[in-house]
Amino acid sequence: MKSSILVSHDELGRFIRDVLIAAGARPKDAAVVADGLVWANLRGGDGHGVSRLPRYINIISHGQIDVKAEPTLSHDRAATFVIDCHHGFGPVAVMQAATLAVERAKKAGVCFGLVRETTHTGAIGRYAQWIAERGCAAILMGAGPTLMAFHGARVASLSTSPIAIAVPSGNGPILLDMASSAIANGKILQARNTGEALPFGTVLTAAGEPTTDPKQAEILLPLGGPKGSGLGLMFEMLASVLAAAPIQARALGPEKRDRHTGNTAMLAIDIETFRPLAGFIHDADALAVILKALPRQAGCDEITLPGERSQRTEARRRKDGIPIPAKLWEELEGIGGKLSVKMPATLSAS
Repeated sequence: MKSSILVSHDELGRFIRDVLIAAGARPKDAAVVADGLVWANLRGGDGHGVSRLPRYINIISHGQIDVKAEPTLSHDRAATFVIDCHHGFGPVAVMQAATLAVERAKKAGVCFGLVRETTHTGAIGRYAQWIAERGCAAILMGAGPTLMAFHGARVASLSTSPIAIAVPSGNGPILLDMASSAIANGKILQARNTGEALPFGTVLTAAGEPTTDPKQAEILLPLGGPKGSGLGLMFEMLASVLAAAPIQARALGPEKRDRHTGNTAMLAIDIETFRPLAGFIHDADALAVILKALPRQAGCDEITLPGERSQRTEARRRKDGIPIPAKLWEELEGIGGKLSVKMPATLSAS
């Protein structure tokens, strides 16, 4: 069997949309979710791409994603808002929040929003990039299921709590998108599909023992020890506790709640409120040039900016196709067969 199958981003998006619609999603919602998964695959974040689709279908079948839920505004002021997702599709609610945050920031200068009780939202860098493309700076903080150990603990006790920060530049947004765990949970899913070992010191087994085997990996470790768990804790405070939608206390405390849920905090800053956008971009580009020209350490071929490698991967994959590991392809074939959805047309295999 070939190790991977290449498909175009258009075909992959069509397949994801059709699968979600067959599973009960509204076409408009399916399109938003599919766009987010394909965005991650295009940029090389395969752990947040189509590899998530089997999980989505599973939690839809168990009623943990309400395919008919519509996001609603429960708090609505000039520069702040809260959107309730009602356990519908996370990307739908967070993309609505991004749109609202930009609109409000253009009027008030800044806008801070909370999105509560979502399901998986995909790679949050997608929303930060979208905001930056519209002349704003963006900061997003996520909270979600209990997957990561608090520093010093041997049990899952925090979310992997990602952060994404994006600003405009002349070469497209400069985008930092990272988890507070040593590796993203999606890396485990990806490694299970490819068979690759995980880096040592990034995960524990269910029993709390170190491992590099993705099949045994159950608990992620925080990035930088207390630094990563500190970030995860504070993101839970700002995205969940502030939104009156705590996740970790309900999961770890007497309730032992295990429902798949997430929250997102979002800040949009209108650049033009503080200075002309053209001047900001000029200065951002000047700094980028200086950083990339710095003397390099031995073994470093190039100094790259946050998101630069992903940007190159996207350009290449838009042209050449997205590789799907053979094991994942088999899973997708099973889903497609069960839901009577045509598989993506293939470009070639490797």
